[in-house]
Amino acid sequence: MKLIKKIDFTKTDQLDRSLFNVAVGEKWHNNELQAYVDKEKNLHFDNGLHLVATYENGKIESARINTKNKFSFQYGKIEMVAKIPKGRGTWPAFWMMPKENTYGHWPKSGEIDILEHTGNKKDEMFLCLHTEKYNHKRPTEQYYTSLKVDGLTDFYHTFGLIWKEDEITYLLDDKVVANYKRGEHGKDSTHKGWPFTQPYYIILNLAIGGTFGGDVDFDSFPQEFIIREINIYQ
Repeated sequence: MKLIKKIDFTKTDQLDRSLFNVAVGEKWHNNELQAYVDKEKNLHFDNGLHLVATYENGKIESARINTKNKFSFQYGKIEMVAKIPKGRGTWPAFWMMPKENTYGHWPKSGEIDILEHTGNKKDEMFLCLHTEKYNHKRPTEQYYTSLKVDGLTDFYHTFGLIWKEDEITYLLDDKVVANYKRGEHGKDSTHKGWPFTQPYYIILNLAIGGTFGGDVDFDSFPQEFIIREINIYQ
């Protein structure tokens, strides 16, 4: 595979708005507590991109960016070099959604979660795919892996996956940590069980609390999700 896109956040002091959108809004899914804002204190650069969650005057603000309608890809390898926060209630995520909802709105057209972590389950990675038939609302049947890695939040790591037409393989520091195949274990091999045959765009965010983030340590703010680079190969 050849490198087709390199986003090096260590060599810039501002977000490339031709590539990234900054999401803004008070209310989000999953009963999360943060408002997403476009403010320098919540999104800035210092040897990497810092997505920062702050708690001031009873309000939590954080940052979320995406490449919707600006960059998407289909199949290949994507990886992120990043350091994730460890505070209780933090919920950093590196994930992808479909450019076009070819098979309908969520979850019919799928969701690829490259990395999720919660401070309430420190040093445990969650590697999930969501489809019409297999998603978190059907937990016994979903594509789901949790992996405990000692010291995961203490250092920078490379989180990634290799995406093929009929297979998605998750990587941590270039080592395979999970693998899902289309139609495996008797799963539906149609788009209802495997819609990952279309271009997807990238999302990075630091959520707080909610149904997955859990209880929040309000004394732990600010919290930072630091991303040094993203590389995409095909």
